[in-house]
Amino acid sequence: MTNYLDALSVLLLVSAFILMGNKRIGSYIKTFQFQSALVALLTGIIGISSFAQDGRIDVLIICAVVIGIKVLFIPYLLKKTYAKVAYRVEKDFFLNIPILVLICCLMVVFSYFSFAETMGINTGTINNQIVNSFSVILIGLLFMISRKKAIGQIVGFLVIENGIFVTALFATHGMPFIVDMGILMDILVAVIIMGIMVFRIDEKFGSINVDNIKDLRG
Repeated sequence: MTNYLDALSVLLLVSAFILMGNKRIGSYIKTFQFQSALVALLTGIIGISSFAQDGRIDVLIICAVVIGIKVLFIPYLLKKTYAKVAYRVEKDFFLNIPILVLICCLMVVFSYFSFAETMGINTGTINNQIVNSFSVILIGLLFMISRKKAIGQIVGFLVIENGIFVTALFATHGMPFIVDMGILMDILVAVIIMGIMVFRIDEKFGSINVDNIKDLRG
């Protein structure tokens, strides 16, 4: 099973790079949906293993919830939100894509050496799964702060959450059921609230570029 988990952690990291290289909001949402599908697959594999070894079914339930919320509902909600706001071709990032991808590479290197220098966690062995998933968190943070449009920043926030969720999953192979459900429900509520904010920003400024919020300063 370790080989499958290693491969999935690499695919998650690759999806984060693909997301950073995207230029349009529609592509952001599709890439996030693909990444969430990988998260659901990873959860399912760990859930099957937990059920076979310990008879635990809670991780499989979490897998089903992840599919319902992250793979299906949230992308649908984001697409619906974006379809209702005015579409304009605007530059959505502060730095050029090649520079952002280069920074992402440096973040992966930083994550590797950070965990390599951390004693008492891996007993001297680098856990590539944790390194890759932690890199996804950093890339999601960079994506969120490098985008100008509100929906892009929402996607960045969701990618950070994916990275945190997967890092915890790799570290514990299944957190307590109530903790996982609480996290997923918080994410769902947060996305709904941020979707409402997108409508308000577009209604006020005729654009979803958050730079326009600066105009509110007196």
